[in-house]
Amino acid sequence: MISTPADSSVEAVSAMLVASADLMWRHLADRKGLSASATLVLVRLNREGPMRVTALAEAEGASQSGMTQLVQRLESQGLLERCSDPDDGRACLVKVSEGGRRLWEERAVVRKQRISALLAELPEDDQTTLWLAAQVAARLVDQMREIADTSDITDD
Repeated sequence: MISTPADSSVEAVSAMLVASADLMWRHLADRKGLSASATLVLVRLNREGPMRVTALAEAEGASQSGMTQLVQRLESQGLLERCSDPDDGRACLVKVSEGGRRLWEERAVVRKQRISALLAELPEDDQTTLWLAAQVAARLVDQMREIADTSDITDD
């Protein structure tokens, strides 16, 4: 079978995404002792804002009891807090607390410093090319996020 440029693009992008995800977890994320599940919950709440625990569990593909335990643990660490649901006074939402927001911002600074140091080693033309590629990749990531958020695919 003859390989086409499109096949090569798929292979290259797929390999880059897998390597990037692995690198993000091992080096750039600086999780500060947070589990992957806890980190993903903080990422989602930072991105989407306050949510009910049931919606959070569904979005993360977790059981409600497991998510409740995780939320309670993050609350006890001062990273999440509960607030009333403006649409239903009987229900409550979980949101990132001020402590969680500080941790999020500290981690972002460290991540950006690490990336900046790596970029500084590249020639200016490569930095520009990488910036342009990042603009295209951002659209792809947005599409992937939308598919993941509306999909029933689980990690069985």
